[in-house]
Amino acid sequence: MTIHNQATSPLALSRLKQQFDEAWWDDFMRKTHNMTVPATITDGLTAEQARLMRRLVLDILAEVCQVHRRRYGYRLWMDGEPVETLAEHFAHHPKPGEDVQAWVRRAFGDHKFGIILNQGEKFSAELSQAAAIILKPILEMIGMPTEGILFTVFIGNYEMTPLGIHKDFAGKSGVHFHLGPGPKTMYTWEDEDYKTAPVERRQNNMNVAAHLPTATKHTFHEGQFYFMPENKFHVGMQDELSIGIACWFNNRCDYDFVEELLKHVMTDHVRRSEGMLKADRNPVDDTTTVDAVLSLLTLEDKEDLALKPLLRGIYRDFRYCLFSNAGFRNRPVPNPVDIDIEPGDAVRIDEPYRLLYRTGAQPGRHDVFVRGTRVSLQNFAGLDCVVDLLNSGTMVTVAQLAALLDDARAERKVCHLLKVLHKYRGITVVTESVRDAAVVPGRERERSATV
Repeated sequence: MTIHNQATSPLALSRLKQQFDEAWWDDFMRKTHNMTVPATITDGLTAEQARLMRRLVLDILAEVCQVHRRRYGYRLWMDGEPVETLAEHFAHHPKPGEDVQAWVRRAFGDHKFGIILNQGEKFSAELSQAAAIILKPILEMIGMPTEGILFTVFIGNYEMTPLGIHKDFAGKSGVHFHLGPGPKTMYTWEDEDYKTAPVERRQNNMNVAAHLPTATKHTFHEGQFYFMPENKFHVGMQDELSIGIACWFNNRCDYDFVEELLKHVMTDHVRRSEGMLKADRNPVDDTTTVDAVLSLLTLEDKEDLALKPLLRGIYRDFRYCLFSNAGFRNRPVPNPVDIDIEPGDAVRIDEPYRLLYRTGAQPGRHDVFVRGTRVSLQNFAGLDCVVDLLNSGTMVTVAQLAALLDDARAERKVCHLLKVLHKYRGITVVTESVRDAAVVPGRERERSATV
């Protein structure tokens, strides 16, 4: 099926870049005391930008409801209660051209509802790119969060966040893009001001009213931004329908991060097996029984590597993924259908994403990192020049890229590389016929696969 993007005009990404420049983020840092106190930033998105982003959020919901279902943590509450069976809700997904108010009337009627969707950056290319452009200056100021950035979509007309008063995972601070149309109020508490009774739940506390007098209150409206520091008890409240995108900067305590790196060892370097161990009858110093277990380790050239260098390498890989994906923790959903790159086509990489490459683990191979995915490719002379030209951000033809290679099969190699990059959402491909029509830059009709 095809998921349509029905925004009446694309977001002007160059304008976003001008709006949210280094000076804007300097002011943000001043108002948030270097990201240590909650603050509302009133100088934000225009009404038109907020409207277009709302439409893009509806496109995300439409795709998730039709294709991915609950795979990425889609949660729904109605009238304060969680909805476990979502088939009927998914059938009432947003339609192309339908604004949020019309969809809510059709899908929910008079019911109060709330939706929380994690990993929102995996879906809408345009919305993710807009968020990446907005956030780029702050990443250059503060550095890359150890576990990157992810964004959570909140949508509803619920009285308060269905989770009650709660803390998110330790180390997460967030910039909330409030898309409206209605306003929202966030209440936060310092630990010492949030005094709960002995029998009262401290986490996911639904007894909100009793604690509002000791909270810090921030109300924000359509287009405005809200910042919340890490490790704060909080709850959101609203009377009207609104959509928000919370962009989380993910850091955590060092012990938890070691655990995360060790999980990557299991995921990336241990082969699954259903083999069953038996009682070990060997003498106490004989450890040969564990050889069968250790054979599950798929370390390739890392066979004799000590644990610390192995974990350091995993962290390095993770950083390559983050830097290629503008800091986003989750890579986009790959294009499900391959396309053929024709010699007359032109391509460009979309800012602020970048391709990163380095020598691979196996001889003769290079790793290319594209939008958070590592791709191992057979190395060829000039690969670095091709990647560097793509990273310039200019529209280039297949012929221009092939000319960088002194190889009779240059065009074939370039087309294969571009096909892989397109699969992982790394480039926009413009067909020769569209390019010759001299379309307005930024409004190219991309040859893309349907979902």
